[in-house]
Amino acid sequence: EAELARLEREREERQVRSNKGARQRDLEDLEAAELAAASSMTVARGIDDRHLEALRMAEIRPDDPMAAHAWKKREEESAGTDGGPSAARPTYKGPQAKPNRYGLRPGYRWDGIERGNGFEDRVLEKLHSKGHKREEAYRWSSADM
Repeated sequence: EAELARLEREREERQVRSNKGARQRDLEDLEAAELAAASSMTVARGIDDRHLEALRMAEIRPDDPMAAHAWKKREEESAGTDGGPSAARPTYKGPQAKPNRYGLRPGYRWDGIERGNGFEDRVLEKLHSKGHKREEAYRWSSADM
């Protein structure tokens, strides 16, 4: 009876494990390893704790002048390792596309022909003309100062 219960538990664990993708399994294993490592650490950490220092150095702070460089370096390091979404993807290399209100770049298969009805152009024109009108009104109001 105990043998049957053990076999049933193993079968359920295999089923749960097979329902996840390779990336999720890897992340789960990594998290389990981190928890195991954390359980062996002391609660009070000293100044000479290498692991804590590495974590602090790896953190990218928003007010850091080198943050852009650090992000770029991290992207390059992770680009080829996991093959996930951060891996290098093809980009559009044709002529410059017209701007859009969301700042999206065209897909790499785009042939450069704009097939829109001009709505995006009108929206952007209205947006820029509002700012221009506001600026002109300010200039006129403060011209005689």
